[in-house]
Amino acid sequence: MLCLEKYTINELPLTEVCKKAGVSRMTFYRHFKNKEEVVLEYFELIYDKFLKELLELESINSLILSEKLVGLFVEQEEEIEKAVKGNYYSLIFQVFAQKMTIFYNETTTWADYLGTKQKFWNDFMAAGLFYVLGNWVKNGCQESYDEVVKMVVEFHE
Repeated sequence: MLCLEKYTINELPLTEVCKKAGVSRMTFYRHFKNKEEVVLEYFELIYDKFLKELLELESINSLILSEKLVGLFVEQEEEIEKAVKGNYYSLIFQVFAQKMTIFYNETTTWADYLGTKQKFWNDFMAAGLFYVLGNWVKNGCQESYDEVVKMVVEFHE
């Protein structure tokens, strides 16, 4: 991740990654298929922690979920800015969408949404949340935290 402060993910030489990590290319490829996999794993840890915190809440409602989601994006502001500059923003979305699907599957009653409809609903919610909250952060959080929380609550209701 330190290397991505200097290069975009496409420009980043693998030799630079290996040098910074103190490993050979062979060692790198024993653990990862490519540079993108390193980024995915990095954000997997961040979003796993977030998902765990959500699922451990005694009770959850739209307001609590919205506060947690907006708070996550505020905490990740610097990472999001780096991801935009480093051209790996879509990788963060990929991990976020996977974790939100797990969250919704574990906390939502799916009486009317089965199979494909459930999958598309999960995709729609994750993509919408990531797009809106990500753009809010990328644009310097011009709207207040409270305004954005209120908006996300309305999305969930």
